[in-house]
Amino acid sequence: MSKLEQGMAARFTRIADNGWFPSDINPDHHHFRVVLDAIKPRPGMRILDAGCARGRYIKALLPSGASFWGIDLTEVFLRDARRNVPGLPLALGSLVSLPWADASFDAVYCVEVLEHIDDIPAVIREFVRVLRPGGTLVIVSKSSIGLHPRTFLPSALWKRWHEVRGDWMYNAEFPFREGWLHPTKFRGFLRTLFQEAET
Repeated sequence: MSKLEQGMAARFTRIADNGWFPSDINPDHHHFRVVLDAIKPRPGMRILDAGCARGRYIKALLPSGASFWGIDLTEVFLRDARRNVPGLPLALGSLVSLPWADASFDAVYCVEVLEHIDDIPAVIREFVRVLRPGGTLVIVSKSSIGLHPRTFLPSALWKRWHEVRGDWMYNAEFPFREGWLHPTKFRGFLRTLFQEAET
């Protein structure tokens, strides 16, 4: 784990109980539906939750009969995930160096994590490495060109305003700012690695 990732893990630990990281997810939540509809989990599938936090997606997907693994930077989240989904195989570590062999998974999903990654291409290549040929990767992340759902202001402007105020995920002193994805550019990158890519 890099020094930056250690700093991120410490930051997540400090804010773990502020309400942003619940243990359950509503099965009607639009992010959950995206993951469920894209992966279509079923018995016999091996699925990785990359950035699993407290394991809420795995908990909701377990009735499918698929087998799940999780990885996260933050020990406090993994401790809670072990209680939330007992027996779940979990790893503490970085997404740039996944502790699984090539072609280990039928699907990988990563929900609202890439904005906290400083080398997104390296992480995506790791996802590709652990996916079996023909496997499915699902990314849910913030868009750099989206509008804030309440104010309809550009979301990037909303984020920057809160960063200046010091009430965003990373304060002004932290050596990292969330990196939000440009959908068209990200799709272009994905198409260098996958036969099909949609955003």
